[in-house]
Amino acid sequence: MSYDILLSPITINQMELSNRVIMAPTVDHLASEDGFVTPRQKDFILKRAKGGISMIVVGGIAVNPRNYPFVLRIHDEKYLPGLRDLVGEIHSETDTKVGAQLWDWLKIGRGFRQDVNEVPMEQIGRTLDFFEAGAIHAREVGFDAVEIHAAHGYALAAFLSLRNNRSDEYGGNLKGRMKLIIEIYERIRKALGSDFPIGIRMCGDEFIIQGNTLHQSRVIAKNLAEMGMDYLSISAGGRYEDSQGIIAKYGCPHHYPPIGGYSGYRTMPPIWMPEAVNVYLAEDIRTTIRNSGLNTPVITAGRIPYPELAEEILQKGKADIIGLCRPLLRDPEWLTKTKEGRSQDIHKCVYCNTCLANECEDEPAVCIYRADED
Repeated sequence: MSYDILLSPITINQMELSNRVIMAPTVDHLASEDGFVTPRQKDFILKRAKGGISMIVVGGIAVNPRNYPFVLRIHDEKYLPGLRDLVGEIHSETDTKVGAQLWDWLKIGRGFRQDVNEVPMEQIGRTLDFFEAGAIHAREVGFDAVEIHAAHGYALAAFLSLRNNRSDEYGGNLKGRMKLIIEIYERIRKALGSDFPIGIRMCGDEFIIQGNTLHQSRVIAKNLAEMGMDYLSISAGGRYEDSQGIIAKYGCPHHYPPIGGYSGYRTMPPIWMPEAVNVYLAEDIRTTIRNSGLNTPVITAGRIPYPELAEEILQKGKADIIGLCRPLLRDPEWLTKTKEGRSQDIHKCVYCNTCLANECEDEPAVCIYRADED
């Protein structure tokens, strides 16, 4: 099979990607407990970059100083040398572009996240400052793009959700729910300039009662594209509210709840879900954007195990770029083998989600079949 679109270039703002496969942001839990790049993490990321993908989005990278172990940080200059070395090594040894996914989360207490409706205004102001500073630091150390993380129930996703019932200007209606993200984008755009790629990761559907569905998400995506967002990475789910029954039954020994409900499963679809189960979300959003006369690239991800399926998705116009995580955890040479006509030699992910189970235990999110290699 030929992979005419999968292996073709695409431009995001002024950044040219050599093909349509990227590594989606992965909380690998390989950073040090206090957020520095480690040699093991650098080697882990570099192996994937050497596999021929066009971009690797490193993340999430925390923009705030709150305690969250084994996650990369960028809020303080002391973290920059390690990030600079990581990006520099990728650039010196590969043609792979490197994006920084900037990430903020709500405070965590008693096993669940702070209610967005209780976030004080001063915390919102600090969030704006954190994202702007993080973006400036990302450019300073050599990242080629930044991605705003507004998916999976974290801070920005919580503001964006229909479950945001704030009565001030940061809630109440769609304009209010989008206000924080718009302000963050405008601050970053002003700081980095018009030619620096800025993307966003968002949910096409939160899969939670009273959460955003595709009906809201297509409008949000259209507004973001019209605003000038350079790409839209469409994910799904990731809310924690439907884990409460699981925690009540089995307990929660961790400092944060597991991604255990249906919403969480849609973020990382396991083996019992259909292949490409979330692609229709990206397809709908892409169609909405194209019908508005915009060409903003749309990324899809979620249970896309082999290149033939990835090419089919692109051929049918369902997305512009394929985001992979677990397939690259299983086989860093996924794309190299595809380019060489050896797709049959790809070690395919079986979507057992042991990597996710590890992550929920604050352990390295590595593939069980490659534990000795990563």
